[in-house]
Amino acid sequence: MLSAIRRSGGCVAFSACLFLVTYATPSPAAEGGLSSFPYGALTTFAAFVPAPGTTSFFGYALNIEADSIHDGRGEAIPGTKVDVFALAPRFLHTWKSTFHGWKMTSGGVIEAIYANVKVPGREAHDTGPTLVGLEPLYFSRTFGAWTFFHGPLIYLPLGNYRPGELANTNVGYKSLTYQGAVTWTPDARLEVSLNPAVEIKEKNGATGYQSGPQASLTFGMGYKLAPEQPWHLGFSGFYTDGLADDELNGRRVPGGGRTKKFGIGPKLVYWLGPAAAIVAQWHRELATENAAEGDLFWLECTFPL
Repeated sequence: MLSAIRRSGGCVAFSACLFLVTYATPSPAAEGGLSSFPYGALTTFAAFVPAPGTTSFFGYALNIEADSIHDGRGEAIPGTKVDVFALAPRFLHTWKSTFHGWKMTSGGVIEAIYANVKVPGREAHDTGPTLVGLEPLYFSRTFGAWTFFHGPLIYLPLGNYRPGELANTNVGYKSLTYQGAVTWTPDARLEVSLNPAVEIKEKNGATGYQSGPQASLTFGMGYKLAPEQPWHLGFSGFYTDGLADDELNGRRVPGGGRTKKFGIGPKLVYWLGPAAAIVAQWHRELATENAAEGDLFWLECTFPL
C-alpha cells in the first residue's frame, strides 16, 4: 500500500490544533503554556502532501484531560484541572507547477473548542471558535527513501479574548510558525517522521503579556507486520521548550515562564485507500513546566477530494 501512496503522491500528513486555554493562578505567568502550533500532531508521513493538481481534506478531533497545572519548578498546583475538546477541519491543495523540482502546496485550517478550567475556589468554561491558520506555501520533495517538507503558518485568533477570565477559547494574539518535516520510508513496512517547528508570538495587547518563542519536535514511527495489511502500529510523541523568557509589560516574569513538555504514547493507523487513512493516538504528557499536564487523545482522518 505504501508503494502505491508514493507513486500517487497521496497526502498522509496529519496536523491538528492544540488547545488554547488561559488559566488564572497567583503567578504573573498565567498566559504561559499556550501554543497555536500543534506539536504532537504531525506524526505520520509528516512530509507528504497531496498529489500535484489535487486537494485533500483533513479532519481532527482532540480530547485533552489535564489532571494538573504545573509551575516553573515542575510541581503540580493542587486542585487544578483542565478539560478540552477541539475540532479542526483542514484543506491542502498541491499546485500542478513546481519550483526547481519542489512541489508547492497551500491550504488552511480553522478550529473550535470547548474548554473547562478548574482552580481552587473557581471553575469556568468557554466554547467557540479559536483560530484560523493560513498556510500560504509549502515546499516538498522526495529523494529516494527520504521526503522533505517546509513552510510557514500564520495563526489569526477568532472570537473575543476576555482578560481576567478563567477560560478563554483563544490566546488573544497572532503568531507565526515555520516548520519542517522529514519522512523516511526505506520499505513498504516502516515509516519514520520528524517535525521540528518554531513559533513566534505577538504580544497580547489586552494584557501586555509577551510569550517567548516556542520550539518543538514531533516524532512518530509506524510499522506494518505484513506489507499488504491495512494497519500501521507504532508510537509517537513530542518535546517542546521555550527559547526565551516571557515578559509582562516589558519586564521578565518571575521564573521566566518558559513552557516545557514531553509527551509519548502508542499510535494506530488504518488505511482506507492509497491516500485515505484514520489515525488514533494517545500522548501522556510528562516533565511539564509552566503548563497543564495530562492525556491527549487524538482521532484524525484524511481523504482526497
